[in-house]
Amino acid sequence: MKRIKHDIGKLLVESLTTDQIVALLDVLFSTGDMVQYADKFKKADPDMAETVSKVMQMDYNKGHKPSVVRLASDQRTIEHWNSLWIHWDTVVFNVGDENGKYAAREAHWEPPYFDGVALADDLDRIAADMFRLIDDVYDLVENPDLFFDVLDEIDSNISLYPEWMGVEHDEGCILEKNATRCVLKWLWLSSQEVERSGKAFLDKVREVEDHCNMVGSDENECVDFFAKLPDEVCREIYECFKNDSRRDSPDNIYSKWHKIRHIYEERFDSGAYLETCRKHLARNWHYGRPLIDDAVNSGDYQKAESLFEKTFSGYLDRKDKVLWYPETSLLLEERHYYHENNKEEVSRLLELWSNVSEKLGNTKRSAASKFQSVVFGVPEDWDAVINEYKKQQNPEVKSVVDSLFSHWQTEMARRSLRNVMNTNVFSDTWIHWLIEAELDLTKKKEWFMEKLNTWLAHLKKDGNVFGIEWEFLARLTKDLPESSRLKDQYPTFFKIVLPKNSDASLLSKVRREGLEKMNAGSCLSNAMAVWKDRLRHIVPDPSHSYKSDYINHAQWMKALYELNRTAYDVVLTQWHGKHKRRRNLWRDMKNSGLPV
Repeated sequence: MKRIKHDIGKLLVESLTTDQIVALLDVLFSTGDMVQYADKFKKADPDMAETVSKVMQMDYNKGHKPSVVRLASDQRTIEHWNSLWIHWDTVVFNVGDENGKYAAREAHWEPPYFDGVALADDLDRIAADMFRLIDDVYDLVENPDLFFDVLDEIDSNISLYPEWMGVEHDEGCILEKNATRCVLKWLWLSSQEVERSGKAFLDKVREVEDHCNMVGSDENECVDFFAKLPDEVCREIYECFKNDSRRDSPDNIYSKWHKIRHIYEERFDSGAYLETCRKHLARNWHYGRPLIDDAVNSGDYQKAESLFEKTFSGYLDRKDKVLWYPETSLLLEERHYYHENNKEEVSRLLELWSNVSEKLGNTKRSAASKFQSVVFGVPEDWDAVINEYKKQQNPEVKSVVDSLFSHWQTEMARRSLRNVMNTNVFSDTWIHWLIEAELDLTKKKEWFMEKLNTWLAHLKKDGNVFGIEWEFLARLTKDLPESSRLKDQYPTFFKIVLPKNSDASLLSKVRREGLEKMNAGSCLSNAMAVWKDRLRHIVPDPSHSYKSDYINHAQWMKALYELNRTAYDVVLTQWHGKHKRRRNLWRDMKNSGLPV
């Protein structure tokens, strides 16, 4: 019996489920004062005793907001930490094996290559849990070089791949956010033991960077980590930058070290900060705003004007270096790329340019800048753009703003197509008319409906016009009230012919709301009449198939079959004469349930 008594805890763990053990402990702790056992707990296991005490304290203070405290025992924390390293080591073990997980192939007949992205992704999932434990385990692990050794192992393993896999020509493995944070956090904690912890930390990070040729860090995360260090540490590191000219040239504006140094300049050395902005404005348009603010604050509006010109020249990255001004063209159309990055920053710059132009007495530029600020910031918010347009009706500026407004309408039409990069956009579409009607619903509601019905009749009558403008009809059909019922009535047509992208976007929302204001739902039958008459003219020709894949052609034919079986028979007869030997075509049509 004595042996059983000593092993009762082990026997209970082996005999009960986790939920049963939880219930057992709840009963035991609710039936008596556990304080009387504190000494016995401490004697059995001090770590366990401290953890039990923390849990009990939380239980006693249920009515109060608990302070942030780690409840897990040191042993439980280390157990969790070690389990994560088992997963980490399993991942790293596969690195260097030309037949392993990270030797990827695009196709089975092609030679493998090292997939550093997949490796970084696997490590980062583990590192997410590691990072949450680092503060608690650092002193328990007692290995300040842990992550240096870990990265050295990965670096060495990557080097084991044969030369023909081309690893030396690639970036190797760039750690993602969580893994980078783990490395930096560990190096930072290991730097606390010396007097100049900032310099020590900087030296450690650089040592890892110099030593590991095949492993890099997430640069944005690295910049963010350095930026969030205590101010006195940041100042110390900044002094190291100023006194160390042997490496990390500050002229490399894309380097993380340049970005970190520039953040520190802004905090501790305004003169150096502005000088860096002046020096590199031509290469980085973001450096314009601090210089503009400095000029405005000193009342030098002519200098600010010149800086606006240089800033937007850099933003647009024009090869011909021709200066851009807000009154000359719509900024949205001037960009050589389509993205929404820096939208708020550019919008604020335009608003500031408006204020500066007003100070200089340039009313046209001031009005154009203000209007462009709204358009660039919220291009798809029609109410905001229209409200700003209505404010700019002074005869002196109206012609300039009218031109910009017209170009914005065309931009909204372009963005409404399924392919936003399509440059073949007309300046007189139903989207233009809808925006015009939004300017004055009372006077232009009837005008819009007349324009829309006339256009639909023209599409039905003229096949050439339909062939050119059918994508705008597809957009209209999808946006019209009650169009959702087409999904049940003509499912393949709804899926294949009508646009399926951006249904939840703000632009889709404002178009639909605008059509509802016009009571345009009655046009749906007219739109479908056009489709039934004209769809057969835009069914893709099988002659233009890719690698004898006719699934898309079959789907378009199925859409036609749903709308107009007579038209389907006409196209089918033509295909029998022209494509009778395309066996895969007839196979794919049969698989789509079509009569052939």
